[in-house]
Amino acid sequence: MELGKEKGQGIASNQFISLSLPNDFTHLLKIDIHKKGSLINYLNSYILDRPSLYVLVEKYLAKSSSGDSLEGFLHSTSWYNLRAKIASIYIGYKEGGAWPEKVDPSYVDELLLFEEKIKKYSVDGYSRGFLFAFYLKMVQVHMKEINSFFPLSIINLLPLTKSKSIKIDWLLFILFKFQQFFGEEKLIKNLKMGIPFEKNFGSLSADQKEDFYNDGLSYSYSINDKETLLNLF
Repeated sequence: MELGKEKGQGIASNQFISLSLPNDFTHLLKIDIHKKGSLINYLNSYILDRPSLYVLVEKYLAKSSSGDSLEGFLHSTSWYNLRAKIASIYIGYKEGGAWPEKVDPSYVDELLLFEEKIKKYSVDGYSRGFLFAFYLKMVQVHMKEINSFFPLSIINLLPLTKSKSIKIDWLLFILFKFQQFFGEEKLIKNLKMGIPFEKNFGSLSADQKEDFYNDGLSYSYSINDKETLLNLF
């Protein structure tokens, strides 16, 4: 599976679906992890307070490290390595229908490639690009799709937004939906003209607005982020 061709179709219009993603994990991907004081102390306390996440980290990661405790493991790894391994475990579970015997890091290769492509348009410290890729990957596995999960043509529009975004996931979602509604040529023209979201959204038909809202609800439910969707309107 690849990100997609320049003019590839990418994800289908019905692939923004509601999934029950692990909230304890997705929460960490939504916040600025580097503003939590001591990162190791924060992660140690956060994981210990969440039994399901603690059991997962202990079973697959901490016990296989040289340390004999969660804190020891956290000292031996990085936040970026930790999130990648946790994502791999959840994707493996989704694909196999059972908890995998071991961590398969190849599950997140494409997620990391996706994040790298949008890195310079994202605000440092947040993992929302990785979160968006994680959601799309879980949707793809759920729907047993083998096609690319996101078109490169959307990523190529990011330079036209002219600023870094904390919520890069929602920016990509908006660009994807607007390209569906307006077509690539008109969307590029609107972006170059600096037409704000409100005016673009206001020009949509009632059916298009409903489609946007329904897909937005599916994504916001999946990552537990209803506030962002509501604040768009």
